[in-house]
Amino acid sequence: MTESYGIDKATTCCFTGHRSRDLPFFGDRDKQGMKCLVSNIQLAIETAASEGYKTFISGMAEGTDLICAEIVHNLIHRKGFDIRLICAIPYRNQGTMEISNPLDRYIYSVIIQSCDKVVYICDEFEKNCYKLRNQFMVDNSSRIIGVYKQKKRGSGTLQTINMAKASGLELNIIELDKNPIFYIDSAEQL
Repeated sequence: MTESYGIDKATTCCFTGHRSRDLPFFGDRDKQGMKCLVSNIQLAIETAASEGYKTFISGMAEGTDLICAEIVHNLIHRKGFDIRLICAIPYRNQGTMEISNPLDRYIYSVIIQSCDKVVYICDEFEKNCYKLRNQFMVDNSSRIIGVYKQKKRGSGTLQTINMAKASGLELNIIELDKNPIFYIDSAEQL
């Protein structure tokens, strides 16, 4: 699988994280806490790029995946970073079936049109398409950048982090539960 996509695992980093409903302020980027979170994610991505990571893989779900993909997109197209973005889509209609916010749909479509490669894991939705997508990302990466908070039930994020641990990936996990700054509503509260 790796060769056909031109991925050098040693210089590839993938992303994992929760959807907007599980992010601070439901992912509202106008809130100070989310601005801090996005800044932390951007710093992690820029650090990876400065350490030689050239390829970044996003699963393109709304929330963390889309935030990460947008940051990589902006680093490439606005700041001239010599990196590339691969979008690992669990099934062909993911964007139209799952992303309802108009701004997120727009961002998704821009990223899909401008990324270096789109990999469709399944043609149609299947029960295991997300797990297969997560495994593809882990199998083709040596580092993972994630956004995680503990939940009562497991999550795809935890599943992906566990896959990454088992595969020996370098972990860079931003833990929401341990960072109260991500839950600050405004700059005045700092």
